Amino acid sequence: MHPGGRQLLDDHRGEDISELFMGGGSAGHQHSKGARALLENYCVGRLEGQFQEEQEDLSNLVDESKPLLPQVVKLDPEAYLKWVSMPSTGHPVMFASPLVEKMTCTEWYVVPLLWLPIAAALMWRGVAVGGLSPLALPLTLLAGVLVWQLIEYSIHKHLFHFDPKTPKGIEWHFMLHGHHHKYPMDFDRLVFPPAAAAIVIALFYWLLHALLPMGLASALLGGGIVGYVLYDTTHWALHSGRADWMFSHTLKVSHMDHHYVDETVGYGISSTLYDVLFGTMSQHLAKKAV
Repeated sequence: MHPGGRQLLDDHRGEDISELFMGGGSAGHQHSKGARALLENYCVGRLEGQFQEEQEDLSNLVDESKPLLPQVVKLDPEAYLKWVSMPSTGHPVMFASPLVEKMTCTEWYVVPLLWLPIAAALMWRGVAVGGLSPLALPLTLLAGVLVWQLIEYSIHKHLFHFDPKTPKGIEWHFMLHGHHHKYPMDFDRLVFPPAAAAIVIALFYWLLHALLPMGLASALLGGGIVGYVLYDTTHWALHSGRADWMFSHTLKVSHMDHHYVDETVGYGISSTLYDVLFGTMSQHLAKKAV
């Protein structure tokens, strides 16, 4: 579950990695406060006489053995943002209702099994019923994926990372994205629940069919759904470490930088295309690109 990947730990098994952790050596990089907070969960002892960097103790703000949402809404917004920016491990309960809790947890494979057949049906409908040329399908599919990636980037940047000022704002922030930043390795909440995804897809179905001919609208939505499936499955793979073949090293670094270094960079999940275009790549990745 190491955010930097299992291989890096295997390569240095049994060694002192202090220099690498502080950014030295060819494979080292300077770790963030969030990574240091995560490391504290694994502390088994401290060497006598060694300097220890002081960190603010936020562990008493929330009781992780109880449902989280009723507790976080009582926090001061500033304290909440500090707490949520310090990642933790585990799978704590978010909602007081067991039914709601169960409905908001989704296995990754549900996403492709549910939505890819619907995407295929929409693209078939665009050709068979809407009169779209079969030769136009690949281009429409690509356009749908690219449009989705722009939507993905925009939602992540402007909706998921708003600055909550009230208890209701904290509630929405935590449900939408705050929980994921606090518990980035909570594998049951790495993809969207089908009900939430269905609302978004229904909205785009209505919008596209209101603006475009039926054939083009159906096929374009099918491509957009393929883009969404790539987004959610890539997100699962980035955090779970179980399918490294699904993404590039650059994409992995970009997303880990977003979580553990600077949440104002790396908004793209399935691609870094729009981070490059809009200047939100992390600094060391941007320097490598130059």
